[in-house]
Amino acid sequence: MNSAKKTYRAIFIDTSKKTSWIEEYSIDEVMGPVELGVKLHLERFESWRKPVYHPDNALVLGAGILAGTKLYGVHRFIAVFRSPMTHGLHVSAMGGAAFQFNVNADALVFIGQSSEPLIVKVFDEGSGEPKVEFYEIKQEKLFSIWREYRGHRGIYALQEYLLDEYRDFYTKYSSRSILVGPAAYYSNNGALASLTIVKGRIDYGSEDFAARAGGGSVLLKAHGVVAVVYGGTYDRSKNQPAELLDISALNKLYTELMSKPYPQIVIETGSKYRYDSKLNTGGTFGGNYPHLGVTTPMLHWNMIYASKEVRQKLHGLIMKYMWEKFNQEAIATKSWKTCGEPCPLACKKVRKGKYKSDYEPYNGLGPFIGVFDVHDAERVVEVADAYGFDAIELGYIIGFIFEAVSRGLLKPEEVGISGTPVLDPEKISLETSAWNAKLAVELVEKLAFGANPLLRLIAERGVRDAAKILDVMYADRVASRKIKFSDLPVYAVFGENGHISPNYYWTPGLVAPLYVLGKYWTVYSGVFMEPEEFAVKSLERAFYELMIENLGMCRFHRGWAEKTMPIILEKYYGLPGALDRAKKTYIQIAKYQKLAGATPKMWDSKRIVEFMAKAAEEYGNSKWAELFKKDMYAAAEEWWTRFYKKVEEVLGVQ
Repeated sequence: MNSAKKTYRAIFIDTSKKTSWIEEYSIDEVMGPVELGVKLHLERFESWRKPVYHPDNALVLGAGILAGTKLYGVHRFIAVFRSPMTHGLHVSAMGGAAFQFNVNADALVFIGQSSEPLIVKVFDEGSGEPKVEFYEIKQEKLFSIWREYRGHRGIYALQEYLLDEYRDFYTKYSSRSILVGPAAYYSNNGALASLTIVKGRIDYGSEDFAARAGGGSVLLKAHGVVAVVYGGTYDRSKNQPAELLDISALNKLYTELMSKPYPQIVIETGSKYRYDSKLNTGGTFGGNYPHLGVTTPMLHWNMIYASKEVRQKLHGLIMKYMWEKFNQEAIATKSWKTCGEPCPLACKKVRKGKYKSDYEPYNGLGPFIGVFDVHDAERVVEVADAYGFDAIELGYIIGFIFEAVSRGLLKPEEVGISGTPVLDPEKISLETSAWNAKLAVELVEKLAFGANPLLRLIAERGVRDAAKILDVMYADRVASRKIKFSDLPVYAVFGENGHISPNYYWTPGLVAPLYVLGKYWTVYSGVFMEPEEFAVKSLERAFYELMIENLGMCRFHRGWAEKTMPIILEKYYGLPGALDRAKKTYIQIAKYQKLAGATPKMWDSKRIVEFMAKAAEEYGNSKWAELFKKDMYAAAEEWWTRFYKKVEEVLGVQ
């Protein structure tokens, strides 16, 4: 009988010295990548003292303690780093990428800074002694590959190059890669990307991104790494409990815990992501649009000022030209894939054999920027993914630029586009959709390679900081049009300069004063509660989400995992109190953010306050709707202050 893991092993990779070594931690101290990242940044590297692209901004890329078992969804790679956007610690997840990490280690820790771009190879020939090799690639060659290689561009071109260069390695070890694109070089929101390789070829549609908060930018600009190629023959099941390696045993366990066999529980609790028989659709794209209805974020949040009738008309365009086409091309054809690990949810809904269609990127680079046809949106998503952008943040950047141009604050030629976008809710049509998509692609091409100085300012500084600079640069236009650049964006505020744009849900929980946002560590449903109640419920969600991510688990499995992981951890690994442990880790993150000057700050954009005021009205909170009507800014400050005070009280970090 196999015995449970007792240690968490990390390979430290110093890209300055081109050296590596292994360090081990008792699982009582570190059982997952989030805990490791927090410990290293807080105790060892003290990265809050240093610039965000300093070599000591360790990028931790780790699997969870359950990797190697037969549990579903436990082979995510979780990235932990100090974000160039928020300036605090951030956690970002990548589906399936740890399934091929057949190495006697649980995490990679990148430190140091190479003077030339690096390809890092990590492998284990089965002996249990991982090896790390370093290969430099000239910057000119790298950019040439990103621009075009064998008919591909960006991360896809880089992956094709790696397949050509290291084909024997990929074949021998069934390898996979972590990649960055030019967005990591020219913006603060570069993504970490991973493409599934099947029989030596890219399996389009199953790729995944740890995109939020600029992990790709950190890997490249702090450490000089453009690609990590990994694989091996080490058996990760060696140190796992026998009961978690056998489906029959899991069926017995889950019948005891949840009264049904394990696969049935997984499919039932994850039906939204697999297939919802009530809606005859599946995945986040299929499920979210009918559910969100007229609250779907559109037109750079200008929809919040439109009547319900106008929003219904816009949502009708989404349902007809995005949702119905998606169902025809992805659901009816049953073109469903996983992220690269075995999983019955098969949440990747793929259109036309190639286009992975998830809600967040398609809404951010679709209706949010005035694009209402799925085929128009696909053009923007395709180029954004190829160049390695965070599609969520990119949607806000494009939306901000589009609105600034449409309001006359900027001229099209100043940002390198061929005309003025259409964001007026009354003027949206299929023709304007195609036009906006054309302009968006032009913007992405220029943003990716830093081809325009204004775009570089926005991409490298972020919309919050850039908007304030633009207010000064174009003070005459601001005065004549009676609207500031800094009036326009919506984001969660951190410290003096940090921010992150919210996921595409109209909810206070995504801009509320919490220590980690830009992800689902909060309540993100369409509600408007009293701030104290909202704070308590949001923190509770954050603790559960942190617990799941520290285990390297996919949150699409949270329906069964949140109920049973504490039991499994205690029963098989001797680790009690999983949720309390997650809370303690969150408190440590809060401590770090305070040291880094990246604590939540009061909203400093007019649009964010209006976002809140309109949400109170939309979700039927008459008390707060009246308070906002009486004095919008006073109501916003009261709600924010009371929420944050409760957060500090619950965490005990005042």
